Amino acid sequence: MDKNKDSKSQAHLIVPLVIIFCLMVIMVIYTSRVLRKVAVANITEVGDDKITNVAELTENYLDTAMSVLWVTADTVDHMANNGASSEDILQYITEESSNQEQHFDENYTGIYGYVMGEYLDGVGWVPYEGYDPTERDWYKRAINAHGDATIVPPYVDAQTGAVIISVSRMLSNGRDALSLDLTMNYIQDLASELQIKDKGYGFIFNNDGLIIAHKDESMRGQNLKDDEENFALMSKAMYVEDGVFEIDDGGQKSTVFVKMIKDQWYAVIMISNAELYAEVYQQMVVNILICVAIFVFIAVSYYLGYRNEQRYSRRINEMRIEEQRHAYEAKALKLEKESADSANKAKSDFLAQMSHEIRTPINAVIGMDEMILRETNEANTREYALDIKSASKTLLSLVNGVLDFSKIESGKMEIVPVEYRTEEMINDLVNIITDRADNKGLEFSVKIDEKIPRALYGDDVRIKQVITNLLTNAVKYTEKGSVTLSMDCVDLSADKCVLYVEVSDTGIGIREEDMDKLFQSFQRLDERRNKNIEGTGLGMAIVAGLLDMMGSRIEVRSKYGERSVFSFKITQKVVDASPIGVYQKHRSLEDKTGAGSVLKLTNASILVVDDNDMNLKVAKGLMKRLDVVPDLAISGKAAIEMIKNKHYDIILMDHMMPDMDGIETLKALKDASLIDDKTAVIALTANAVAGAKEMYLNEGFDDYLSKPIAPEELEKKLVEYLPAECCMAASVQQDEKNDDSKAIMDMLRAIGIDVDSALGFAMNDELFYIELLASFAKTEDEKISQMRTCAANKDWKGYQIVVHALKGTSRTIGANDLAQLALAQEEAAKASDEEKIVSGMDELISAYRSMVKDIRTIIDDGGHSGSEGDGERMDFYPDD
Repeated sequence: MDKNKDSKSQAHLIVPLVIIFCLMVIMVIYTSRVLRKVAVANITEVGDDKITNVAELTENYLDTAMSVLWVTADTVDHMANNGASSEDILQYITEESSNQEQHFDENYTGIYGYVMGEYLDGVGWVPYEGYDPTERDWYKRAINAHGDATIVPPYVDAQTGAVIISVSRMLSNGRDALSLDLTMNYIQDLASELQIKDKGYGFIFNNDGLIIAHKDESMRGQNLKDDEENFALMSKAMYVEDGVFEIDDGGQKSTVFVKMIKDQWYAVIMISNAELYAEVYQQMVVNILICVAIFVFIAVSYYLGYRNEQRYSRRINEMRIEEQRHAYEAKALKLEKESADSANKAKSDFLAQMSHEIRTPINAVIGMDEMILRETNEANTREYALDIKSASKTLLSLVNGVLDFSKIESGKMEIVPVEYRTEEMINDLVNIITDRADNKGLEFSVKIDEKIPRALYGDDVRIKQVITNLLTNAVKYTEKGSVTLSMDCVDLSADKCVLYVEVSDTGIGIREEDMDKLFQSFQRLDERRNKNIEGTGLGMAIVAGLLDMMGSRIEVRSKYGERSVFSFKITQKVVDASPIGVYQKHRSLEDKTGAGSVLKLTNASILVVDDNDMNLKVAKGLMKRLDVVPDLAISGKAAIEMIKNKHYDIILMDHMMPDMDGIETLKALKDASLIDDKTAVIALTANAVAGAKEMYLNEGFDDYLSKPIAPEELEKKLVEYLPAECCMAASVQQDEKNDDSKAIMDMLRAIGIDVDSALGFAMNDELFYIELLASFAKTEDEKISQMRTCAANKDWKGYQIVVHALKGTSRTIGANDLAQLALAQEEAAKASDEEKIVSGMDELISAYRSMVKDIRTIIDDGGHSGSEGDGERMDFYPDD
């Protein structure tokens, strides 16, 4: 009996261990396969990222050279066609060679060409006797390219003896050509980086098999066709174009990553599988050893557990009881959470209602007070009105602070990143704080790093809110001395900029024991000393919350009774890497050009819908100084009847109205097709809680204005949504002393064209720039027809060429937004992404037509639609 009992006991012990062992073997096999699959996928992704990066850098390097050559060739063409002498052209080429050298450093060797039967060299090289430029590859390839920029294969430079590549382009007469030389140093450096974790090697070759650059520089200039294995590698790479494949290399398997560059070069990374997967095999061995160790551990543990089963049975029962207790506590916590959520919802509903109830009368107070300030010159009345304005804004600030804190606390505050201009953000901050500092007799200093990019991508509204809170506090708690705003770019890369923002003051400082209380809500420090200072004690809590949402944190340094310094760092994406430069100059120029300017609206048709008479009066009064009288409707139904009989450019619609609210009115208008895309409908509401703006946009409104309506915000919305002619004509009339050319430049800036950069491409010749604009407008129908034809035929290559050309010409005239749309379509065409092309083409064409329409209007109004004297437009780009 004892033997049978022992046998059963051993069976109960061995059988589970055998099952565990079998499962462990299956797990080892499965995990090893998964591990290898994941590792291979990661390696492939790393290799693809590496070669894509090098290919893009190479392509950008060549694109930059092509862009420089394209603009230079167009300018030389223009000069030649307008009777310029060879000496004038040589002087321009020489100056352009010097100007462009900074973009390429030692890789740039100058611009030269064959123009008007002469060889002209921008760096002063004199050809040797018998040198015939028309027999050089750069000239022949330029002529054969028929006006497109082309890349000449590497060759030995006749001047320096160095191996170079050339970018060449034929001029419009079909005989002359320009070329720009680049040394191979940069591309050779890129080829040296073609490795995966310092393993393998890389090289770049062209369609003829010629090795352009190689990690081993001795291989440069050799031809892959000269060796059978290399020829097989070349053929396979050219067939794959973009991707990865395996190949036999000297008897061993190797993995090859390939990426095509500009349809004529190929970047290649080659690495043996033994090197590539060495770490993978090591990980698999480690995985097996770990699994064996786990099995041993499980076996021992099971054996010990089996032998002590009785001893642990009581503990298991105790654990069950503990688990039941945890389940009970979890259920209690769930009920508490539901109760807290219900309380939070009640609080949010209360805040939403209070927001509407409080902000609506504030809207009336601020609006009517603004009209008093605009219409009265009586000293006492103006003084009373200014006091009302100050008190109203203080009250509104307190309400907004409570609401913002509530949004952050409830998790409903959202960060909405957009593209923004750093100059505009800084100007807004300076405008907000300057008057406050002046009123207290404080010196307000602004120190801006000149290398900060001109345009960034982030939530500028929240960044301004953070900095404004810091600056406002600095002014509040500083009785004499100064407040300083400093902004530096401490880390700048191609796509990211780390901004360091610092606000310092010579105020009362913070005691060491109060530092921990600084960011607590509704907490004010040193209450006895600061009892006369306004505020709820939420400002720093809001700052800390917003910065936390944007991945940053506030730093504080302070010496009690002397000074305080608040700072933070925040990372933003770079949109326009051009440096902002000396901010004080921008500010000075803005002060001079902006002084005394008043927006005037002409022929604007505006409807304001609100059930509150006071709100209607406020809206009407705010628009009075803009020389426009809006139509007023007291209800949604009244608005519908008025819209049936008249077209409106903008409709300002209140949300909360009896019978038919703003959302219902908008839906009725759209269902009856009473408004179209030309009419902008903007929601007006005092409901300022989180998510309100998104809700209105989802309901079909074009934009959102929060009550009380700030006059400057109203004017911004009117300028943004009214037709350009309603805002532009008055602005031109304000400065009749300027000449036509300057007026045109100002109007172009008003429609979003980067005139300053565009003038650089036209040698700062404004008349020449106007001719470029006329030429750009002239080709509109032709380009759009080409785009539609290529899209209809699914000719993505042809489509890519058309939008690529549109991108270049748009950038030349400074239409950067249009250029970005064309770039997106170019990338979609390059990837043969039909869905993106179809979805984006109409937007591009619409923007193109709108831009051309504005340009034609401006040129015609400015008197420069044609060349001087004959009244006809001058074509800058000649017909083919």
